[in-house]
Amino acid sequence: MQLNCKVNVVNRLLPSAGQSGPSRLVWSNVTLTENKASVIELSLATSRNKTGMKYKVTNNIEQIFSKFVSQGKLTLRFRQPAHDLCLSGEVRHMEKILAIIKGEDSQLKKGTLCPLLSNRANKVVIPKTKLNILSRADYPVTTSFPDTLTSLKISGIALKKFDRRLLHLKALEVLDLSSNQISILPESIHTLAKLKQLHLNHNEIKVLPSTFVNSTRVICLDISHNQLVMIPSCISRVSGLQILKLDHNKLRSLPSTISKLRSLRTLTVSSNEIRTLPESFQTLALDHIDVFGNPFEKIEQEIALNPESLNLKVPTLRAISAKSTIKFKLKYSEEDIPATLITYLHESSTTCPCGKLCIDDGLPAEGEINLLKVSGSVTGDKIVPMKMTLCTIACFQRFSSKVVS
Repeated sequence: MQLNCKVNVVNRLLPSAGQSGPSRLVWSNVTLTENKASVIELSLATSRNKTGMKYKVTNNIEQIFSKFVSQGKLTLRFRQPAHDLCLSGEVRHMEKILAIIKGEDSQLKKGTLCPLLSNRANKVVIPKTKLNILSRADYPVTTSFPDTLTSLKISGIALKKFDRRLLHLKALEVLDLSSNQISILPESIHTLAKLKQLHLNHNEIKVLPSTFVNSTRVICLDISHNQLVMIPSCISRVSGLQILKLDHNKLRSLPSTISKLRSLRTLTVSSNEIRTLPESFQTLALDHIDVFGNPFEKIEQEIALNPESLNLKVPTLRAISAKSTIKFKLKYSEEDIPATLITYLHESSTTCPCGKLCIDDGLPAEGEINLLKVSGSVTGDKIVPMKMTLCTIACFQRFSSKVVS
């Protein structure tokens, strides 16, 4: 069996001569053999250097850097020549090489090629990292998807179910399932730990799984042209999200926690059923927002202010605990406080326009927001209605629109 992985050969003598070698990892073929004298050797070949290089392993390893072997990274430091071999590949392959070099594996003790790492053809096979499937005939039914894929597009083939085999593509960074008929996403979609872009536009999805919040590496989520009726409050935990596209759904509102997406730069929610925006929108700093085609309510009638009818809620003990945690910027984990309180902290806090924190207390009110103050570019209405939570009657008089004292 051939082992192909990315390798960078670092010559440790070059810096002393004022030179630097290549720093880029290149696809290479690695072979481990044992000769008649029981000396283990490592052969390295690339597409440019098919003859390759040969390194003596036995009694020639100065140091092994295996701290990140669980991430598929391994570095071998040879005495002669003064080279460092930086290997990057599948975890099981790196662990196998490490075991052989440490003498913990006996596969090479019979003077044969290691079955896992044999390479008689000395051929460098560059694994497939990108795959586009645009017709049903190209869809792999009897074969599996290459586990080396970093980009996969399956578009316009009327796919009705999310293929769970995709969850095994641990190297996947871009997944495009647009223009299909998918209605349900698996709860375990967050196991795609390296996923950065997820394109699900033009499907029939009604619910975004709550477990998606664990997909912290995702920077682009396109779920436009679906059947979504709500976005869960826990979306705020996808901390790296920069682009969020929600156009052409059935959304009636957006969660107030959307303001916690500090990296968010583009938000499109056109052609939904949104009537008001949450007060937390005032804290966003966007490059572009699209709200075109939403039936925003217009505040036309003046509100008669009757102080006796404006009763502030008495905060619960949970709300007081959450407010103290946020106010004093306390660090916490599930080992320190209950998991329910952690969820509450992420999803329940709002801020009065005066800057005071409101959790489970305050006065509900209506106001307006100028979207040009939160985004450099706006498509659709520039001034739209906004739901607010105000901390006191004084703030109600100050910030609530159309108030008559």
